[in-house]
Amino acid sequence: MASEDDSKRKCFTFIWKLENASYCCWQSGSQCIESPLFTVDEIHETNWKLGLYPSNERDNIGFWLQRQADNNGVESIAIDYEVAFLSSDATALHAFKKKSEVIRKGNSTGSSEFVSRNEVLFARRSVYLPQNTLTVRCRMWKSADEMSKDVQCFARTCITVEKRSFLWNIGNFSTLKSHGKKTYEIKSHDNVKNFMSLELFLTGGLLCDETIRFRIIPDYQNVKMSTFRLSVVDASKNTVNCFQDEFCYRDPCGSKDFALFCTKSELLEKKNAYLPNDALSLWCECAFSFGIIQQEIEKVDSDCIDIAKKKSDNRSLDIENEFSVPKCILLDDLKSLLNNSCLSDVKLKTKSQTYPAHKCILGARSPVFEAMFSSDMKEKINECVDIEDLNDDTVLRLLRYIYSADVEELAWGSATQLYEAADKYEVLSLKDICSSYLRNNLCPGNACEALVLADLHQDEDLKGFVQDFVLRNGKDIINSEEWEQLMETNLKLAAETMRLKFKEKLK
Repeated sequence: MASEDDSKRKCFTFIWKLENASYCCWQSGSQCIESPLFTVDEIHETNWKLGLYPSNERDNIGFWLQRQADNNGVESIAIDYEVAFLSSDATALHAFKKKSEVIRKGNSTGSSEFVSRNEVLFARRSVYLPQNTLTVRCRMWKSADEMSKDVQCFARTCITVEKRSFLWNIGNFSTLKSHGKKTYEIKSHDNVKNFMSLELFLTGGLLCDETIRFRIIPDYQNVKMSTFRLSVVDASKNTVNCFQDEFCYRDPCGSKDFALFCTKSELLEKKNAYLPNDALSLWCECAFSFGIIQQEIEKVDSDCIDIAKKKSDNRSLDIENEFSVPKCILLDDLKSLLNNSCLSDVKLKTKSQTYPAHKCILGARSPVFEAMFSSDMKEKINECVDIEDLNDDTVLRLLRYIYSADVEELAWGSATQLYEAADKYEVLSLKDICSSYLRNNLCPGNACEALVLADLHQDEDLKGFVQDFVLRNGKDIINSEEWEQLMETNLKLAAETMRLKFKEKLK
């Protein structure tokens, strides 16, 4: 039976949706997330669980399929199985297959190198995590016999997340002394639990400029994982991104320090831009995960057709996509709003055009727009957002994605410009799409441009990918005019990239 085409064999299919998947602790090998328990009746009524965990080997996500000990099945069974991550259209993105695997009660099988963590969480995040939901499919067959029917079991796990954003104003900034400290306590919405402490302090002085530093101290008793982003708000109410990172709460002694982009004296020299009324304004955005809030088996369908076969069977599409038509109508209606100025309540203004839009839609799709329209920034008061740094084509592409999730055909130039716009307004799914395009279309002629772009936007994953490409194609790139220009304009970045090559040789 092992050699038979699996697509023609009846099987048990377990579909598991993990919501808010990016808030799992994917950094630590000691962390694991388990699916709800499911029963495969035709394989001796055995009980199973599926688990995902971060593997420290090559920075992968691993999985295990565990047979539970508390069932009435035989001591040992032989199965064929396949575990895959699915895209939003049920296409298998990455799969692991095993034939004739003998599993005893209480034992498990799996792989510690199932898929790259970077691919799932960064490089192809928009594909693997649509709406931040990871979909896992496990199919199981009898190795030595046929099942009498196809069965599908659908399960859901939701990770609870609480999001916070706030403006931290530090008044009388010029009077802040060396080693002086300002502290902001980030608490839950009910003001009961403390999630994180944020400290600002100065170091140096006397013989050197005072450096403005921040320290983030998580409260490990209340939160399992968090993300944090800090930006400086200038006098024009524009934001300058300073720092972003994620914390997995496995080290009770851990905290993170980082420095502002300029020293205190440099900031005072630019006080008209950054210190109106001698106040430093910081925009902070964070999200906190507390673990699993809900986990359940949603339904079990017998005598069904596997998802992989549904594309050619319109009748069976009703099972998984019963709301597909209303969703299409909803998308069409949202698209029509983009061209309907009579209902708009805000305008996006470039150097040559003005585009009517809707605050509620922009705010729902972009944390930056949400901040503009929910606080007393000039954009809320004037009902106009000046975006003269973006061209008309990029603004239109950005709006079309915000309203419809559609991305028009990209070229290198449009992809880089749209990447910058998506990063500026924190439309992260669009940024991932553009990043994926840049990776797939990288060549010696544009590698330097991509490297500068990634460095400018503090995108360490894209930057590392491009640096690896540069090192692999060193002769073609380093002897090019583009590399010479990079050395003239950004010598530090060029030197950092070349230093990686020597580090590799020393290993």
